[in-house]
Amino acid sequence: MSNFVFKRGDTFNLNLQLVDMDENLQFPADDVRRAINLTGYVFTSQVKALSDGAAVATLTCAALNQTNQKGWLNVKSGTSTAAWPLGLVQMDLKAVVGGVTQHSETLTFQVIDGVTA
Repeated sequence: MSNFVFKRGDTFNLNLQLVDMDENLQFPADDVRRAINLTGYVFTSQVKALSDGAAVATLTCAALNQTNQKGWLNVKSGTSTAAWPLGLVQMDLKAVVGGVTQHSETLTFQVIDGVTA
């Protein structure tokens, strides 16, 4: 089970920094100098139910200003999450640049109901 939790009905809006994990780089794995310049990349992302692969949401992906926020990507749902199914869902990012396609690791998280109405 995932340790990541999202409450149904909340705004789904993530800012993520994408970094180069090449082991041959001289910088430590957590060094911000590993950030990737996202200029020219086209990103797509979807949330799908883990149980049956049913599409839950198509997410909007937009690179932030790469001069001031190198590697940062905003990922959000343009629609309400109130109807998202409870339970485990998964998502990843698909990046295309220069004809090369690459997917991120898959993030699995739990969708639960909030307590306060």
